[in-house]
Amino acid sequence: MLSHEYETIIIVRPDIEDSAVFAIAEKLEAIVTGNGGHVLDREDWGKRKLAYPIAKQQKGHFVRLSFLSPAAIVAEVERRIRNEEPVMRFMTVRQGTDVDVQTRIEQAAVQRAHREEEARRRAAEAALGLGDDDDDFDNDDDDDDLGGSGGSGGGDRDRDRDRDRDRPDRA
Repeated sequence: MLSHEYETIIIVRPDIEDSAVFAIAEKLEAIVTGNGGHVLDREDWGKRKLAYPIAKQQKGHFVRLSFLSPAAIVAEVERRIRNEEPVMRFMTVRQGTDVDVQTRIEQAAVQRAHREEEARRRAAEAALGLGDDDDDFDNDDDDDDLGGSGGSGGGDRDRDRDRDRDRPDRA
């Protein structure tokens, strides 16, 4: 059987309790499964700072829901999200068309197991104090200080430009 794959991300007001956020996600899952869809994954990303204020809020509680369903179910899911007062924003994106349901469910189970194993490994490392030492040159958002201002390496460049500009032999 072929279906479409969708991903919905909702942003809930940060003052709402986690149990209420969980209940909203459960309602959405029930809509999908009750109408013949399949929930692949649900991730609670927690409270994060927003890029800009939404409804006078600086933070939001993010939840991602990935599912397989016919297109008609998406309209019902979005209608129900609009009726949820604590939800500040949401977005549904079609990830794939004509997806083989059984194959995709198996792939999602493998991905979920891998992500859970990675989370357990990180938790174990954090408990032992073996986490990232924050001074290597990697692609994460830690303190990779290259010198100068703010870790961007731009301080040396500004100093060199000012030195060259002030040299008397340059006119």
